[in-house]
Amino acid sequence: MMTHADMLPSLFAHVSYIVDPEKLRALSGPDWPFLLSPLSDPLYVSLIVLTIVVTVGVIAVCQILPGPQMFCQALHDRLLTYSSFVPMILRMALGVALIVAGTKSAIFLPNVPGAAVGTLEVVLGFCVLVGFMVRPCGLAALGIYFYGLSTSQYLLGTMESAAAALLIAAHGPDRPSTDDVLTVDVLGTGLEPLWKQLRDNSGVVLRLAMGCTMIWLAVTEKAFNPRVSEAVVIDFQLESVVPVSSAMWVFSVGVIELAVGLVLVLGFFTRTFSFIAFVVLTLSFFYFKEQVAGHVTFFGTLMILMITGAGRASLDGLIAHRTRGVCGTASPYGMEA
Repeated sequence: MMTHADMLPSLFAHVSYIVDPEKLRALSGPDWPFLLSPLSDPLYVSLIVLTIVVTVGVIAVCQILPGPQMFCQALHDRLLTYSSFVPMILRMALGVALIVAGTKSAIFLPNVPGAAVGTLEVVLGFCVLVGFMVRPCGLAALGIYFYGLSTSQYLLGTMESAAAALLIAAHGPDRPSTDDVLTVDVLGTGLEPLWKQLRDNSGVVLRLAMGCTMIWLAVTEKAFNPRVSEAVVIDFQLESVVPVSSAMWVFSVGVIELAVGLVLVLGFFTRTFSFIAFVVLTLSFFYFKEQVAGHVTFFGTLMILMITGAGRASLDGLIAHRTRGVCGTASPYGMEA
């Protein structure tokens, strides 16, 4: 029978790649006095307040001053011209993730064993990459995700992979794809109303999945297991990179992950925070020398959110409707709904 100690790695995402398993078991568990200790230090509280003020100030400047405002609007319109690449980005991201996981006998992520489905993942990954039988392959990949989730909660750290698989099925044989060349659309005709709804709400599906993933990471890795995250800070000498205490490192990273996750779920300044998350994740992956290929869906999802924005069911969509009279976040400036 699997013990609680054996189940611990399934509760972590990135830290389990870079922390010794024995240390992971020894340090797991909540430690609220340690985690919240920065809030009792006036210097750290001042840094937190200053960071919030600067962030809000930069956003306000970009929304109020004519120069930055026009630049942001032009960037918004330019990003929308890349909408036709969304299906290809989804397929590239998920295809690579499936192939890498399959060759390592894992399910999507390195720490979820999946020898039984490894070969299938590789086959599905190549089919997705070349766009062959796209809808069935997307649904099969979604099925593998839920199979893996039934064995390990660790896959909650990559919910965007499930969203990508579902949306790949929804987009179907979009160009460029083998299905398009062969004019094949398996599962397309009868389910088209469902696929259209999903396509129209790609931004909503992806931001909810990505936002929930980041919230999950903040809660499991930082809030309820801060000493494990502290081990990462110490092992990689992060205190020499930014000279603050290990507790401040853990608290800050946890708050940032939680905040970005929440704004993505709410759909507030989605393109901006997707860009911030993309940069932060890129730096952290390369600094910690993690297996980037296994998390390529992170980057693909954030790239797509920069293109599509939050979608209709979002605060961004509400702001766009009230200020520009458009529905959602996929209309260029100056275009009426």
